[in-house]
Amino acid sequence: MRLYRSSLHFVVLRVAAVIALGLLMTACGGNAAAPTATPAATTPAGAAPAPSPPRPALASPVASPSAAVVSSNTAAPTATAETASESYEVQSGDTLATIAQQFYGDPTQWRRIYDANKDTIGADPDKLKLGSKLSIPPKQS
Repeated sequence: MRLYRSSLHFVVLRVAAVIALGLLMTACGGNAAAPTATPAATTPAGAAPAPSPPRPALASPVASPSAAVVSSNTAAPTATAETASESYEVQSGDTLATIAQQFYGDPTQWRRIYDANKDTIGADPDKLKLGSKLSIPPKQS
């Protein structure tokens, strides 16, 4: 049998492809057992499919004390060293989560800072203005 140059080239390419495929199969778990077919669940005609399970509720920090409504017949307590708010100037790269981490040790407490500073921050808690002064509510025990 006489091989021509183009035939030889074709054979070399096929051998290289088979070797590459074998290496790929081995690297991707090609020695594992082949998957078995699983029959799809069937529903009667006109029947509604089963609803998906409900999602769990998202964790949300407790509302800050500044958001609480104070009764008109009770006097507001005076600020002491424990309940006095701290002030913080927004730096480049700050987010409410990083500020909450710095002051409370918990980035999920960012909403307390946002609730206390809605007038300064605005409607979007992700858009802090450099140099703006934020009031940091005291850490809850």
